[in-house]
Amino acid sequence: MATDNIEKILLIDLNRSECKSVAYGPLLGERIYGRGLVLSLFEKYLPDETGRFEPDNLIVIAPGLFAGTPAPSAVRMFVATAESKDGGIQISNTTGNMPQKLGSLGIAAIVIKGRAEHGNTIIHIDSNGADILWDDSLEGIPTGEIVKSLKGRYGRNSAIIGTGISGDKLLSLSSYFCTYPDGIPEYNVPRDGFGDVWGSKNLRAIVVDNEEYFGRTCADPERFRLLGRKLTQTIINDDICGSALPSLGSITIMKILSGCDTLASLDSLRQKQASASTDTPAVRPAGERRNKTCAPMCVIGCLNRHSTNDGRQYMSPAQVETQAAISKCFGTDDFYLAAEVQEKATDIGIVATEFVTACKTFALSQGIENGEERLLMWLDEVESGSLTGRLIASRTYGVADLYSDVKLGGWIDRKAVQDEQLFDVKMSTKYPGLRGLDELELLYSQIFVLENLGFCIFTAFALLDKDETFELMAEMFEAMTGKEMTGEQLIMEANACLQREKAFKEKRWRAAQKAVIPPFTRVLYRYFDKKGTE
Repeated sequence: MATDNIEKILLIDLNRSECKSVAYGPLLGERIYGRGLVLSLFEKYLPDETGRFEPDNLIVIAPGLFAGTPAPSAVRMFVATAESKDGGIQISNTTGNMPQKLGSLGIAAIVIKGRAEHGNTIIHIDSNGADILWDDSLEGIPTGEIVKSLKGRYGRNSAIIGTGISGDKLLSLSSYFCTYPDGIPEYNVPRDGFGDVWGSKNLRAIVVDNEEYFGRTCADPERFRLLGRKLTQTIINDDICGSALPSLGSITIMKILSGCDTLASLDSLRQKQASASTDTPAVRPAGERRNKTCAPMCVIGCLNRHSTNDGRQYMSPAQVETQAAISKCFGTDDFYLAAEVQEKATDIGIVATEFVTACKTFALSQGIENGEERLLMWLDEVESGSLTGRLIASRTYGVADLYSDVKLGGWIDRKAVQDEQLFDVKMSTKYPGLRGLDELELLYSQIFVLENLGFCIFTAFALLDKDETFELMAEMFEAMTGKEMTGEQLIMEANACLQREKAFKEKRWRAAQKAVIPPFTRVLYRYFDKKGTE
């Protein structure tokens, strides 16, 4: 547990098996945190023209400023690496039980460089510091078995982030896994992950096994707690955050993306599920604790809120998205196929939805019909690292590059920012200092506030585009750090973070670049679309 406002940044050199810490925090006058701190560390520690798999490339992990405090739904951290020798930063917004544990230890960030001599290297972090060790028993086993083994050694409540089989093979499609609190589901394999970089460093996992969840230092803990209660009410009083997401989970987001009358459609779906038979067996282990939230202090609770109209329960929220991807790509709504694909993909350490879209482009390139019948076979190919498996694991982009003469239509995965021109986003903030920002830049800057502070992106429905909520978050910033802050300043500092990221990418790419924004922003484009409200 941190004992003062001076936190630390852990510097881990895998070449030398060396761990050092650098003092960092509000008492030292630092005003950069969360996502903003990620960029600062790349600017400081990443040599120019460093390639993706070169030892000097970095893995940086930084919890949001409020992670490790009683702030509602402040359960996020950032995991980042350099994309390529002349590229920008690949950033993944990640949840689970690790952000709060890192915050509780007073760890503002972790910087990892080098390549370990031994495979299956583990970085172990607790209140006494960090150690580097390795465990060859973790070689070649499924992701779930890695989690089980490490929890058996360090405790069921330990927090783990790492990579598995696909990372060892340096597959582009590989991601990393991160654990939830003890229960089902045990872990998640997030989008925008990069297990290949972990594999290139011989890094299997990072384990944090302190028991603390809310031990982060706060200048005025009582004021912070009371302000947090007010923010909790703001979140749970919102129709989407307080009603739709807790009862239906990520189906809510899919409905918004489909452009339906969100609340009316979701109310109808809720009624169907409430009246559905409960006799259909659930596809999940019996007798296990079910995680309703991805981390303690999440006040939305959208995990395990997923079931079909006939009462069948999904194994995880990701299975809902996988079934939707299979339906869109191959025209089948096979519940059990989606469950098998999801389970196998997480065992390998890849994102199932991106695997499905890659299979669609591969099927089109080969003229294969009924590709859904081969999904499980293609997963085996990815796991074995065959030529076919590696091609599919190069994502839709890789397939499209190899078969540039084949018309793949709209099946190529797109970054969210590529869709911004399809919407007429309208923001209504009244802060005078922000009037020079266009609507999209203002939206992105407000998203960056949530990311810097560590709030779950799902809180965006309740918190964005409301000056009063930004003033409340600014008060919480003051109570935590002892430094004065206004809502306008929060957004302006986040905008500065946004501009610095663009400048960093432009320096490395030598060309103008758009902002790196979460895939979830597609939902917010539609939510704040002026055309959709007229």
